[in-house]
Amino acid sequence: MFHIVIDSAIDHFENYPALSVVPVYLRIGEKFLKDRVEITRDYFYKILSSVVNSFTTSQPTPEDFKEVFDKVPEKDILVLDVSSKLSGTVQSAQSAALQTEKNIMVMDTLSASIGGGVLAHIAVQLRKQGKTMQETYEELMKLRDRVNVIAVIATLQNLVRLGRLPTIAGFVGGLLKTVPLIQVKGGEVKPLRNERGNPFTIFKKYVEEIASDIDNSYPVGMAYTDLNEDIITLARSKGAYLLQASPVIGAFVGNNAYGIAYVRKGNP
Repeated sequence: MFHIVIDSAIDHFENYPALSVVPVYLRIGEKFLKDRVEITRDYFYKILSSVVNSFTTSQPTPEDFKEVFDKVPEKDILVLDVSSKLSGTVQSAQSAALQTEKNIMVMDTLSASIGGGVLAHIAVQLRKQGKTMQETYEELMKLRDRVNVIAVIATLQNLVRLGRLPTIAGFVGGLLKTVPLIQVKGGEVKPLRNERGNPFTIFKKYVEEIASDIDNSYPVGMAYTDLNEDIITLARSKGAYLLQASPVIGAFVGNNAYGIAYVRKGNP
């Protein structure tokens, strides 16, 4: 059997015994805090409005990954990391893999948050079915480009400020005073379209639009930054896993954000 390791920029759907998380760092002021360890979701979202314009993020170090590798009992370890086009986390994991005698495979998910969560959940299920690490890796690679992540966010400000989107995208969204929809595609964050109205209402409408595109033989995940009864009801009606985004993800998308991740039918 093999163990699965992810970084905290991937939001996993459940607590799996065979899965470990390496925290990404969130810098607030002069402090570097380990995501989900030294700063919890509850605390982060309470202070988000006051730090939204000043935080930065930092990838885990190779030593952070090696510490986790050394702790797990399995000799085979499959690592799933946030897109290499958004972070240097993949490189840290690859560097750590060279410093251990364990058999480690590192996969660039070309995704983030619940998009990586979809792949992590599938990996856990394949492991339960008795698949080897190599077989699981190959299956995930076949699915990787079919994983779609869409989010409705209140502002593009931090995605632009930290270089995840070009400046013009944020300028246009701010100028029009609209709610942006973004997509993680090819490992990058891309503007999808802008709409006027309530963010959740826009999100719900989009979820209905893409219903025929979802391959329901795979898990569907939804994420939020601020919980309300509407998102709970929507997730239940679609049979989707629902979770609050990690602080390191919430820091980019801000308050009043909602997202969905799923595997598309057919070819990417």
